[in-house]
Amino acid sequence: MPHEVRPVAESELRSAEEIWVTSSSREVLSITTLDERPVGARETAGKPGPVFKRVYALYQEYKARVMRAPAHA
Repeated sequence: MPHEVRPVAESELRSAEEIWVTSSSREVLSITTLDERPVGARETAGKPGPVFKRVYALYQEYKARVMRAPAHA
C-alpha cells in the first residue's frame, strides 16, 4: 500500500476523506470527527472509511499470524 511519512498541512487535514492515527497502544484508530464536524464526504462522512477498514484488517491478520503465533521450539 503506497504511503508517505511527512508533515500534513492543516488544509489537507480539514479536507481529508479519512483521518486515522496509529500507536502501539491504540493500534489503528479512525478519526471520524474533527472540531465537531464529520470527516469525509457523502456516505462515509463521520464513519471509518474503506482504507482504514483495510489497514485495520491487515493489522489484525498480522497480529494473529505473527504476534500471537505459537513459539517454535
